Amino acid sequence: MRSVLLCTVDEHSDPHSGYTPFIFDDAADTDHHLIIFVSQLALHTRDLLANPKASAMLIADESASEQIFARTRVSYQCEAEVITRDNVRYEALLDAMQVTHGKMISLLRTLPDFVLFRLKPVRGQFVMGFGQAFALKGKKLNQFEHSRRA
Repeated sequence: MRSVLLCTVDEHSDPHSGYTPFIFDDAADTDHHLIIFVSQLALHTRDLLANPKASAMLIADESASEQIFARTRVSYQCEAEVITRDNVRYEALLDAMQVTHGKMISLLRTLPDFVLFRLKPVRGQFVMGFGQAFALKGKKLNQFEHSRRA
């Protein structure tokens, strides 16, 4: 998957949903963080700047899913952090985005309204199908604990 679904909340507590291309941060200590590069014209960008909390979901394509009610997916509750242009990793992260997402990144990185964010998952859930939901645990959220109805 090359895009992530986002849910953010504005200053009035109104929710917004959207999507954006992403990459995983390849640094050894942050390999589960998502990197996004988004315009301040987008509602989710303005929301993240005002309230750095988001929900992020990666979900199997409908056409590749046997059961529409049980699409494979992972969702994270995240804390968003701006990666400033003077950050030592800023250019390298955009270079990695360009490798994944193509030449459009070359244009977007010249635009002053684009903001680079790191979405740091703090909680997560992985769903493989009916009765196959797992809470993600551990420092890198890579340990599975079967979710049971309370």
